[in-house]
Amino acid sequence: MSSTTQARLTLASVLATMLAALTLSPLVRGKAWLVAVFVLVAVVAGVGAAVRQVTRSWLVVLLAQLAAFALAVTALFARNAALWGVLPGPEAWRALAELVRAGVEITEQDGPPVEPARGLILLVAGGVGLVGLVVDVLAVSLRRPAVAGLPLLAVYCVPAAVLPDGVSWVWFVLGGLGYLLLIAADATDRIRGWGRVLGNLGPDGEGRTMAGGPLSGARRIGVGALAVAVLVPPLVPGLGEQILGNGSGSGDGKGNRQIAVVNPILTLREDLNDRADITVMTYKLSGDQQPEPLRIVADTQYRGDKWEPPTDRKIPRDNTVQTQMGTPPGLTPAVATERLQMSVTVNDYKQNFLPLPYPAYKVDIEGDWLWDASTLNVVGSGTDTRNKQYEAYYYDVQPTAEQLQAAGLPPQSISDEYTKLPADFPATLRDTAKQVAGNGSDYEQATALQKYFRDGGFRYDTNAPVGTGSNDGSQDVLVQFLRVKRGYCVHFASAMAVMARALNIPARVAVGFLPGSKGADGTYTVSLRDAHAWPELYFDGVGWVRFEPTPAGRVAQVPGYTTGVQEPEESPTQTQTQTSEPSSSASSAQQRTGAPDENLGPVEQTPLLERVLAAIPWRVVLAVLLLGLLGLVPLLAATVVRRRRWRRAVTASARAEAAWEELRERLADLGVRWASSWTPRALQRRLADDHTLGGSERGALGRLVDDVESARYMPPGAPGRDPDEMGEDVRTVADGVALTVPKGARRRARWFPRTGVEVLGGIARSADVAADEAGRRAAALGAQVRQSVGAGRRSGPGDGPED
Repeated sequence: MSSTTQARLTLASVLATMLAALTLSPLVRGKAWLVAVFVLVAVVAGVGAAVRQVTRSWLVVLLAQLAAFALAVTALFARNAALWGVLPGPEAWRALAELVRAGVEITEQDGPPVEPARGLILLVAGGVGLVGLVVDVLAVSLRRPAVAGLPLLAVYCVPAAVLPDGVSWVWFVLGGLGYLLLIAADATDRIRGWGRVLGNLGPDGEGRTMAGGPLSGARRIGVGALAVAVLVPPLVPGLGEQILGNGSGSGDGKGNRQIAVVNPILTLREDLNDRADITVMTYKLSGDQQPEPLRIVADTQYRGDKWEPPTDRKIPRDNTVQTQMGTPPGLTPAVATERLQMSVTVNDYKQNFLPLPYPAYKVDIEGDWLWDASTLNVVGSGTDTRNKQYEAYYYDVQPTAEQLQAAGLPPQSISDEYTKLPADFPATLRDTAKQVAGNGSDYEQATALQKYFRDGGFRYDTNAPVGTGSNDGSQDVLVQFLRVKRGYCVHFASAMAVMARALNIPARVAVGFLPGSKGADGTYTVSLRDAHAWPELYFDGVGWVRFEPTPAGRVAQVPGYTTGVQEPEESPTQTQTQTSEPSSSASSAQQRTGAPDENLGPVEQTPLLERVLAAIPWRVVLAVLLLGLLGLVPLLAATVVRRRRWRRAVTASARAEAAWEELRERLADLGVRWASSWTPRALQRRLADDHTLGGSERGALGRLVDDVESARYMPPGAPGRDPDEMGEDVRTVADGVALTVPKGARRRARWFPRTGVEVLGGIARSADVAADEAGRRAAALGAQVRQSVGAGRRSGPGDGPED
């Protein structure tokens, strides 16, 4: 392998690794970590390039790169503990180990994007640096760039698995481009080893040089494949976070599919609309107590775009759920409580947070599960809920309406954190909250908000025309929600929580499951469609209290303490409403839509424009637009090829040939026969006779023929015409010929040119050339190996010459 090829592959390896590293940007704040990544990747690549100049042994190169990597990591992260600032002695190794431990702790306890602490930067930069080393060894030392895509894919899989919304298509495209650059850098050298590329024979038997160079088709197939990978998945219905097919998941024995969820509130709409009603868990209660909703997580942070769990707190390692958990925040002995127990079995449901009734005080479960003191969220450290069995011990808190009415002011720390709203919080939400809630106590205002959503003409609808699923809690969506009065639990819970905060009532959003349905044997079954969200409001002396603003079409009854009348909790059959059909209460609420309400004023009708927009099948429209854009690819390809040809034509002869080649392409687009054996004069006569060109077209064609004959037969250096004039003559002749062909041919030439199709067709030819060459090299190498092995077997101790 030449030094030029090595340099090209080395540079491509660095670029591919850095582009893959960019996909980690949503996980870490700032760009300091990216600088450290570049330093380590550049050091590894540079040392590898230098050592290859003196040895061909990939093992020696690898050892040198590992040594350079260790020195660079020490200099960046343990300089003060190292010998001369770079040599990693015992103190430096201890310092690095401590940083790694701190970085791992951050990844276990904090959610993305995390702050760029030194330990975290070491993990990210060190990990990507090692990936860069592997890529360099595979692509440059071993000349296997295709295999080098595996470690690059491993980098991309990290954010894809961690981020609740997945990785943006922008990062996917960047990572894919890096891999394509790596493949192209190697393929260029391999194909050029064949010498000048020969074109395929045309329909007339004449050869034609393949335009665009040996890799033009390969580049286009790569870009095309990348575009298809980005554009097609959003158009395919039913592709969520589930594994395709029926699978063989455990649980109910019916082939449940595995579900992977990180931030539950972001996938609630998708889960509720999932056609496969998957059982996620079952549980049994001790005694005859009523079931409670199973809370997964309390989302406390609201920045205006969505609700998120707390990510700025570090949970102590000794906060394990197997020991007694802390006292529920705000709860005092004056409130009646009862200790209860439930046995839970989780199926193939993967979740970082443990589903529990609130408030739990102990859990018997295998694994490292930690509880957060402020929310009682239980999060797994290196474990998840999949196929777990556990015993949950919890309090059944039974406050009275009088206790909630008499609640005093919350602590300042609670008020500061849980009434926080964005600076651009919409006045519509704040004004509506004040109008609905009135001027009573916090309890009276909270119950008024709940009544507004349940009895104010709102309708439960998972297909509400607001939001996209991942932004259903954003303040812009909530403003639309109040106007259209249609939504599902995330809309209701988020709206009540932010409106309570606007009234200075501490509030947060809980995400989990409704109690599910009870079987004949007393076992409760919770399915994916039981996913639910509800607001929790804080009352001093009682703590965090569940409210239920979602209408009766989803949840039949509300907790008795939220209505002023102590009612029994809803039964599972009342709570569980899987169909989208509203109950009688919901139906009566719908019938009142548009009618005046004596307390709330007239209920708004959905504006005509919004109803029209909601009725448009946007997915189909988007699919049609994307298909239309894909149909323009041949036109774009032809345009790019012609412009590139003119840019490269710097001499008079080259410009003449460029004009003549463009004329050939334009006429081919129109279906005009052109044989390469024809001289320019012969072609001039055929065009004039067969297509009855006018005077201007004949003059333009004559000038083009003179240009190409001068370029081919006159001495070099002769002056030529202005390229703009030549291009105008090409278009004049092509337009004249176009008038003599059928309209269908003209339309195809304009919007779907044959030249662009041929450019795209070169993709397959270039790919075949590369594949054939790789196959021949592999076959030759295999033959050499077999020959060497056979020769070794035939030669023995007595086969050599005698002494």
